Amino acid sequence: MSAVARRVVNVRPDALVLITPHAPRGAAGFTLWRGTRVRGNLLAFGAPDLGVDLPSAGGLAQAMEQATVARGLGMARWGDTPLDHGAVVPLWHLVQAGWNGPTVVVGLNEPDSADPVELGAAIAEAAWREGMWVALVASGDMSHRLQQGAPSGFHPRAIEFDRTLIECLARGALRRLRHLDPVLRELAAEDAVDSALVAASAVDWDSQGHRVLSYEGPFGVGYGVAILHDALAEPAGAGEEGHRKRTGKVFVDPSGAALPGIARRSVVAAFRGNGGGPGLKHSGIAAERHAVFVTIRHDDGQLRGCVGDLRPRCVNVAMETWQLARDAAFRDHRFSPVTADELPGLSFEVSVLSPLEEVASTAALDPGRYGVVVEAEDGRRGALLPGIDGLDTVEEQLSLVRRKGGMTATEPVRLWRFTVNQFREATHRERPSP
Repeated sequence: MSAVARRVVNVRPDALVLITPHAPRGAAGFTLWRGTRVRGNLLAFGAPDLGVDLPSAGGLAQAMEQATVARGLGMARWGDTPLDHGAVVPLWHLVQAGWNGPTVVVGLNEPDSADPVELGAAIAEAAWREGMWVALVASGDMSHRLQQGAPSGFHPRAIEFDRTLIECLARGALRRLRHLDPVLRELAAEDAVDSALVAASAVDWDSQGHRVLSYEGPFGVGYGVAILHDALAEPAGAGEEGHRKRTGKVFVDPSGAALPGIARRSVVAAFRGNGGGPGLKHSGIAAERHAVFVTIRHDDGQLRGCVGDLRPRCVNVAMETWQLARDAAFRDHRFSPVTADELPGLSFEVSVLSPLEEVASTAALDPGRYGVVVEAEDGRRGALLPGIDGLDTVEEQLSLVRRKGGMTATEPVRLWRFTVNQFREATHRERPSP
């Protein structure tokens, strides 16, 4: 636990979220520690001097509550009883390793009253919306029946549960957690699986960097320590992201070449039912705040979807790309929603816009260099990206953008221009054979 705590502190997260099975459980859903400080100790175990006192991540907690309720799940506040040992023990190790940052503690629900997978997705969505790099700690005990005199008595198959869970974590088989034998879970009297499901769902079942650090059961209770996902670890067979230089918690990618991959991962995650977000902090243009357009094309260049904004909505370009990719795939009213079967034959483009610059005359326009925005007196707007095939003159560009905005050829308009940094994913035909 000390080793994991050092790893968490070393990657310098913006906030920490801890899931505990030992907080008061609500029949209607999950529980959230309230108050401006996260405080607790091990007085109940005869060790009152072993305690924690950390600031609460109020904004993140509120975003988590909103995202959870939006999924139809309950989220009550708790703080009338002391912070439980399921939270204090891992937090104590984290404090010893140097953690003193914003912290959120979430208690699990009554069994079968809500899906912990949905809680994981809500946490990921909240972190994305807050623009925060979050460490997630899933606390829980494994079997409570490993030997005679154990807290819940002895059962000879209890060790079978512990071995099965440790094997899942060692293999990085996070989706198997959903299918562990419920009878075996019950007879083992475990409370680790639901916490682990929250964490696995929050990282979209991605076991990159997973490893088991230890397992023991000296008092009849199984204690396992594992990393389910390490976002800064080298992926197996390091692919596109694995070859990018890493400095601390930041992916150094000033060119923005990773943006089409973010767009694709967003759509893939949507098909898997995961809200989530980019999950990683970026440098360069991906970390800046700009308006973005995401375009999806068939391999032959035919348009499949394009959605964007002329002003940024999110905290950075990476998150803007993540959100707009889903809009382009599923909410471009000109097309039917993209299907999973189509994805291999589609490519993603991300256009990052400069701030709009108003111009006084058409002489300042150039369809090959500048995108254009026109606005009528009543607020109707039309916009076009630069470099569109077949638009070679300013007159052609303005004629089309006026039609897009529902304007006549002669009514007065205001004009803006902008430049674009465009990042294009290779088409299926252009990708090298494996």
